[in-house]
Amino acid sequence: MGLFGWFRSRDGKKARESVEGTEEAHLPRLSLDDSLGNPDPEVRIAAVHSIAGIGAPAIPLLINTLSDESWRVRRAAGTGLAGIGLPAVEPMILALDGARTDVKREIIRALTIIGNPAFPPLVVALDNPSADIRSCAVGAIAMMKNQNRGEALTKALNDPDQSVRAAAAEAYGHLPDEQGIPVLMGLLGDPIGAVRKAAINACIRIGKPAVGPLIRTLEEAGPAIRSYAEEALAGIGSAGRTDITNMLHHQDPAMRQSGIRILGEIKDLNTVSHLIGTLADPDPEVRNSAIAALSGFGKSALPEITAAFENTDLRVSEGAMEILAGMGEPAVPSLIVYLKNEDPSMRKRAAVILGEIGSYEAHEPLIDLLQDSDPSVRREAFEAIEQIKRR
Repeated sequence: MGLFGWFRSRDGKKARESVEGTEEAHLPRLSLDDSLGNPDPEVRIAAVHSIAGIGAPAIPLLINTLSDESWRVRRAAGTGLAGIGLPAVEPMILALDGARTDVKREIIRALTIIGNPAFPPLVVALDNPSADIRSCAVGAIAMMKNQNRGEALTKALNDPDQSVRAAAAEAYGHLPDEQGIPVLMGLLGDPIGAVRKAAINACIRIGKPAVGPLIRTLEEAGPAIRSYAEEALAGIGSAGRTDITNMLHHQDPAMRQSGIRILGEIKDLNTVSHLIGTLADPDPEVRNSAIAALSGFGKSALPEITAAFENTDLRVSEGAMEILAGMGEPAVPSLIVYLKNEDPSMRKRAAVILGEIGSYEAHEPLIDLLQDSDPSVRREAFEAIEQIKRR
């Protein structure tokens, strides 16, 4: 007898009546067959709740309902399967093969709710011929609190399929007490890009506790792995700001560059002053990295960069000039103010940058500067005006 036949039988009478006699007055009184196909998701949800109450015989229909177009109906079906418990585990695992992403998500959630009873079947599923099933099994194992999940994830890391290995790598970000960090540091050098990316995502999930190990990896690794560690640190963001800022004083120029690049990606305005300080670095490549990082902040860092324009350290002021020139129009109003600065070197530098930007807004102020008492200022003003004309 089919499931709907079961509903129509004497034993299924109570389940049928629970839908047809639902308390929601606005819902039409329909059979379960019609209810699951009803365009109103509220009707379908009510039907799912009633079907789930049957127990194990309802599993096939609930799994089928996981493909419903409504998230709420899918969630109700997943919750119903979770309530049935262990009998629903293996059918749900098999349903993962080739399923839509949203269906997989609901199945993994249901398996996680079932918890430890689902763990052994999920470990068995790591040997399933379907890479889709193995990958999703890893995702479910990652979300469980079972003390043996680390062993299962280690097995998945050796899977021949890269999607399964990537799922295992990302799962290490869910282990407690930063247990997964040593493995993740090694996976940053994995030859498979998907696995490396998953390891980066796992480090980002772990957050602040991963900062120190990632910085040590930067110190010890070659240039290729360094870029992945930088990506992870940038993803962790401001939580690692203090440790990353300390990298700007590292004796190795490559480490100083890494710190600058990471801070440039994070774009925390609290680090702008530290980055401006690196414009005075003795290594030209470090200075170039600082210019690129500060340029990425855009006009939000304009006050600090404009102040650096006045710095007595020539490297800092020259770096600020380059950043302002690259910034373009947003820097023009501040630079026009400098055309009236009492220091002729400041007036001259401002004229040079305005010429590089080529903004017509600076044309009249530069014409006024042709009457400046300093011949070098007049010369730069003239050159700037000519540059603007050529735009």
